[in-house]
Amino acid sequence: MKTNVFYLLIILIIGACQESSKTEKKEAVDLMGTSATEKEKEETKTNPYQDSDNQKAVYKALKKKTPLTGEQLLAAMPEHINGNKKIGENRYEASNQVAHGMYGSFDSPYNFWIEDGSGSRAIVRNFFDALKLKNQGPVDTEYVYTEHDGYKTIAFLQPKIKRNNIRFIYNDRFRISIEGSDPADVLWSYIDFENLKKLDQLK
Repeated sequence: MKTNVFYLLIILIIGACQESSKTEKKEAVDLMGTSATEKEKEETKTNPYQDSDNQKAVYKALKKKTPLTGEQLLAAMPEHINGNKKIGENRYEASNQVAHGMYGSFDSPYNFWIEDGSGSRAIVRNFFDALKLKNQGPVDTEYVYTEHDGYKTIAFLQPKIKRNNIRFIYNDRFRISIEGSDPADVLWSYIDFENLKKLDQLK
């Protein structure tokens, strides 16, 4: 009887040791997985040049979309900029995935562009890469990286020739740019977002 009890105790001790070993291994694996995930998140935070998961998803989705023609983009061009109408009857131009309009006078015109960043074009990626790199322009020019009304913007200032440009990404797809002699913040105020909503209907 004592012998049976002794063997039973031995079996229970061995079983407990095995269970403890399995638990320790599982905790070690879980810890490694958690550490790897935390490390990846930390790397994204500490490396400003690394694409976020959201950006990667946007770039992937854009590649699958069918690019719009310049003619389709013309529908979202503004009728005027700061009260200035387009110059002449043929001052809207359309090319591959781009629409452009010129407004005001030939001496100091406003220019407006809509560019579709879908398909093989990388203008959306290039825009956000530029935000990360924050390069500066040539002598007597300046890039300004800031935010307007919730949109990240890049302004290119050329005070010597009194020409400024400000651009941003609309709907994670379209690069919108406006150029003129006014300060970048004033140019921003001329953008007609109600009119840009026409792009929401284009797939």
